[in-house]
Amino acid sequence: MSAIRALAEDLASRSDDQLRELLAARPDLILPPVPDFQALAARASTRISVQRVLEKLTAPQLQVLEAVDLTTNEDSHLSTTASWLKSAIAGSTIKALDAILNHLHALALLRRATPHPGAPRADAGRRFYLPVSVLGEALGAYPAGLGRPYSTLAVQQPDFGQRLVGIVEGLRRTGIDMERADTPATAAHSLHHLVSDPAGWATLMAGAPPATLELLRRFKYSPVGAIPKKAAMGRAVLDNPSPTPVEWLVARGLLVPLDALHVELPRPVGQASRGHVIVADFKLQPPTPQTRRVADSIRDNAAYGAVAETLRLVTELLALAKATPISTLRSGGVGVREVRRVSEALRIDPAATAWLLELAALAGLLSLDVTTSRWCATEEDWLTQDRHDQWRRLVQAWLDADRAPSLVGSPLPGGSTVNALAAEASRPDAPLVRQRALEMLAALAADDVQEEGASGALDAEGLVSALTWHQPRLQRRFARLVPGILKEAAQLGLLGSGALTELGLAAAAGDWERAIKHLRGALPEPLNSFLLQADLTAVAPGYLEPGVARRLAAVSVAEGQGPATIYRFSADSIRRALDSGLDAAGILDFLRRHSATEVPQPLAYLVEDTAARYGRLRVGAMASYLRSDDEDGLTGLLADPRTTALGLVRLSPTVVGSVASAQELSYTLRELGYSPALEGRARPVAGSHAHPPVTLAPSKTRINPWELTDDDVANQLAALRGSGPPVAGRSDSEPLVGLEILREAIRTRRSVRMGVVDSQGNQRQEIFVPLSVGEGRVRVYDPRRDVERVVSVHRIMDVETVEDSPAHG
Repeated sequence: MSAIRALAEDLASRSDDQLRELLAARPDLILPPVPDFQALAARASTRISVQRVLEKLTAPQLQVLEAVDLTTNEDSHLSTTASWLKSAIAGSTIKALDAILNHLHALALLRRATPHPGAPRADAGRRFYLPVSVLGEALGAYPAGLGRPYSTLAVQQPDFGQRLVGIVEGLRRTGIDMERADTPATAAHSLHHLVSDPAGWATLMAGAPPATLELLRRFKYSPVGAIPKKAAMGRAVLDNPSPTPVEWLVARGLLVPLDALHVELPRPVGQASRGHVIVADFKLQPPTPQTRRVADSIRDNAAYGAVAETLRLVTELLALAKATPISTLRSGGVGVREVRRVSEALRIDPAATAWLLELAALAGLLSLDVTTSRWCATEEDWLTQDRHDQWRRLVQAWLDADRAPSLVGSPLPGGSTVNALAAEASRPDAPLVRQRALEMLAALAADDVQEEGASGALDAEGLVSALTWHQPRLQRRFARLVPGILKEAAQLGLLGSGALTELGLAAAAGDWERAIKHLRGALPEPLNSFLLQADLTAVAPGYLEPGVARRLAAVSVAEGQGPATIYRFSADSIRRALDSGLDAAGILDFLRRHSATEVPQPLAYLVEDTAARYGRLRVGAMASYLRSDDEDGLTGLLADPRTTALGLVRLSPTVVGSVASAQELSYTLRELGYSPALEGRARPVAGSHAHPPVTLAPSKTRINPWELTDDDVANQLAALRGSGPPVAGRSDSEPLVGLEILREAIRTRRSVRMGVVDSQGNQRQEIFVPLSVGEGRVRVYDPRRDVERVVSVHRIMDVETVEDSPAHG
């Protein structure tokens, strides 16, 4: 019976509550719904589905699963039990292993199996397990950090296989008791038996040079290592009087050269170096990170100060981008020179500027205009929003963003670095890692025994360690992204002096109402007044109301840094206010109403004098003109209500200006029945195309879990049990079962009977010996014709193993 069909029987034997538990943990199994248990088993046996659930396993659960994979064999029906695994996992107990095996079985990563014929009677009442067929492929090439067995290395590394016979014979001549070998296969078996025996391993290692055991310990997490370029493998011989540890190990077949610079530690050697176990560091309980105590007052001061400073800097950045859009490089992103220019204007370092650029773009406050390749400020209502709304907008955008701003400045292949707002900072997994980090910080804070008025602060290394225990398959993502995430969270007030704040706790739980309530209570009330000084400056001693700040920024230029912002008035700033439609009376009235002091005479003179000289020359915006000798015709055109959108203004008796482009003006007039001619620069250049300005908001990705409703599960269970409407569609299990049979036949070198459809649609049954499967094709040996053939998978209708067929060499 195939493994998929065996798993289908296992699933069918479960209760509805057990199936609900499975579907809650692996909702992708029935999205879309499946018609029967075999289709459910087939989907549970796909590599992508298994990899998805592997990412949710804790370290001990993954270690047990890897041990199961290494100690079982589907082809020979060699299953395992908790008592058998205990000897392979140091520090484990049968009770703990039983609980983990039950959990892995509930996730359909394991299925129940019949006892192996050679199982002791003492294990007759125990539960035996076999993994899903695709588990080895999903775990990767080196499960548990162990290398390939000698038998596999002897086949896949032909040079090593040829040397292996000589290595075994040489070891026998040194007095080591081991089986004689005359082929690579028998030599691999002999060396495996020697290394796996504790007494044989001790005898072999008795003559090892110093530091050999330390070298073996370096292969704890990966069996593949690099050797120095100067290492001479020609000295890796048994009679070398003074070998290095690498040469000694290679000479005895304990390290296998893969190429000139890399070696692999065979699986039995890795187990022997761990004390003849598969898992040497089994820990049922998560590590307890070391924390330092931080007073809550210090934590909150740091957090709320960071919130105020981030909001202030974002506001300044938007004002700067509105005045001078931020240019990009031809290769993408904002270059170092442009970042330095913005940094000098904001009076902060370039790294902080890159973070602000990323944050503002993520929140949609900056957008890329593809016609100019510049980032422009596109958000008009930012200054009118309350601070807590501004903060929530930034935090939500950061949590949802599929980018990692902390990667800006990190090196790239070729010697360059990641630029701000460049594509290289994209990380689709960033939302998941942020959410996991905040959830872990919240869980650790809840478990932390706190002193009165103090919290525990955690560094990046401790957090990565805790996250890795809960999800070891994501260790590289955590190590890469978490340090930057902690720094970014501190800038948003989610952390203060390294400790999680009330804002961070609320954000981790998605409770924005609670977060805003804390923020409102922590930040001081906004001011609606400022202090005018005789040196043509105004001082805002705190956070101004958004409307007041916007009006003040319209007539002055912000200077300085910190909570007490200085605004400087000048002729240029007053002219800018006049350009926006204000007049001298309106400016002075605003200053009198919101100043805590009288308007200084120099400032009043500056406003009035600038306004008096303003407008002697007038500048307007015109994108095109219309010229005609027919003055009456132009008069009629100006009076036509259908031309209102063109913004026509008469400049002279024979010339009319328009705010519309030349192409738009020409198109509209032709629609109205006129026949205008384009002249000068309005004529299109051959091969050119006009593109309207387009702004692009940065892409954002939400964590997208597979979601099931109670009705979805109930309908699926009813269909599986045959008590409800059948699921429409064809089961996709048969092709997977067929591929599984082919792979098993390849491993066991047995023949299969295959139903194949030819190009004319005729089906015939043929017997082949399958050799390999990949890329939608099966390479087979046809014994009847004594040739090799290639059969497309889509032409295979059914496959079955030929019973009692001999194994082929």
